[in-house]
Amino acid sequence: MKAEILLKEFFRYVILNICGMIGLSCYILADTFFVSNGLGANGLTALNLAIPIYSFIHGSGLMSGMGGATKYSIYRGQKEYRNADKTFSNTIYIMFTLAVIFMLTGIFFSEKLVILLGADKDVFLMTKTYLQVILLFAPAFMANDTLICFVRNDGNPKLSMIGMLTGSFANIILDYIFIFPLNMGIFGAVLAAGLAPVISLFILSKHWLTKSV
Repeated sequence: MKAEILLKEFFRYVILNICGMIGLSCYILADTFFVSNGLGANGLTALNLAIPIYSFIHGSGLMSGMGGATKYSIYRGQKEYRNADKTFSNTIYIMFTLAVIFMLTGIFFSEKLVILLGADKDVFLMTKTYLQVILLFAPAFMANDTLICFVRNDGNPKLSMIGMLTGSFANIILDYIFIFPLNMGIFGAVLAAGLAPVISLFILSKHWLTKSV
């Protein structure tokens, strides 16, 4: 009986996590679609040149979140709540330190980074704009990635999925609005991407606002 309950709980976590990741994939696809249709070949080139940096930010956030949340869950399971809280705090400190490094890179080294990525004069400014804004939003991206993992492992996989999906679909809607009706160009595309984790964080904050223990 206990094995059946554990198996059911396992599949609940897996399915909800998969749904959230599908939403994330859809928003990346939609981002590419809107940029290519609204900004043409140069916009798509700039996006593809800058995307590796976004992936690096995203990966750093998930690395902090998954590692920290796993250790957090182990301590919670052992009823070592003080160590669990300490793990959460240390993870946030590490994540914040990395995020500050990304931000400073965007402020002071974005041009050199664009050159390193291989942007030519036709796409240089668009690539720089996308890259710089992405790096400035690094704290939001990384905080979202980290807290999604903690919320999921703290017994709330449904809210974690809702946060991921809400942020992803908000990005799709904002992408369309910023690129087409408002004609904000590549800045609109990257602003939509940057606001997505902020919206997701508002959703995730409900976990702590309503948590009793």
